[in-house]
Amino acid sequence: MTEIRRDYLVNRWVIIAPERRRRPSDFKFDRGQRDDAEECPFCPGNEHMTTPAILLYIPKNGEIITDRDGDDIRRKGWILRVIKNMYPALSPSDKSEEFSEGLKFWRNGAGEHEVIIESPEHNGHIQVLDEKQLHLIFRAYRDRFNALKGLHFVKYISLFRNYGKAAGASLTHPHSQVIAVPMIPERMAEEVKVCEDSWNGDTCIYDQVIESEVSSERFISENKNAVAFCPFASCTSFEVWVLPKRHLHNITQLTEMELKDFANLTRKILSAYHRILDDPPYNYAFQQTISNKEYHFHLRIYPRLITHAGFEISTGIIINAISPEDAAGFLREDL
Repeated sequence: MTEIRRDYLVNRWVIIAPERRRRPSDFKFDRGQRDDAEECPFCPGNEHMTTPAILLYIPKNGEIITDRDGDDIRRKGWILRVIKNMYPALSPSDKSEEFSEGLKFWRNGAGEHEVIIESPEHNGHIQVLDEKQLHLIFRAYRDRFNALKGLHFVKYISLFRNYGKAAGASLTHPHSQVIAVPMIPERMAEEVKVCEDSWNGDTCIYDQVIESEVSSERFISENKNAVAFCPFASCTSFEVWVLPKRHLHNITQLTEMELKDFANLTRKILSAYHRILDDPPYNYAFQQTISNKEYHFHLRIYPRLITHAGFEISTGIIINAISPEDAAGFLREDL
């Protein structure tokens, strides 16, 4: 029977319509034109096609060293590379300024926009990567969040990954992006407020969500330090949340073992998508704060299986044809 479900924290509604039920094999994707590795600006040998690196991971004597000298044009042997986006949404600035005129209000475009080139391998995506490289990617996420949160004008850092043409990826080569902005997005501000109101000095509402979902039909998998489930009011089919079990407000607070467990569980979910959903396009995004300790850091993964149409666009209410209970069941069966 159709249900209208509310998000755990904010006033966002989703229609779960199981009478429209589809199986994972029903989804087909137009992956678009694959770019050529020889012409890919993110492949080794083509470093001159991008901005200089602001962070490099380089293997040396069996260890991975970091290099921030910024002069990587002639550097060889890197295994992960971070650059400034050549076409940034925002630009570095000494200050964030606000302006108003009548009903109009605006800011200057102060911010940072970076690209994390996750591997020298052109098709070395997270779902098929070896564990060592996987952990380096999450280490880079932590390093860049830590570096950007210290900028005086930065209020929020969006760390996200687009995979596939339908998810907004313009290049095939595996990469994530980081955008630091001078304000807290309204959706995040709403969630932070709910977490602050539910804070008891030790736990927040997300801790209650974890406790509830690990024994529900929406539970998928867990390890010592992280848990994954399909959220009750999933706004996309097969949406998954990955949360650290310990209450932390951003990725910099994870211990090395927690970081590895979090990365491993994320890859486990993406590998299941790869197998049962025929390698779908997806977005994932970290939900975290710079300083609000009441918030519970986590990752949300959104497969791009359907296109939102007039109803969703005009009302903000999502219709989801696969219940999170069914989606979690398909994913559990595959793991």
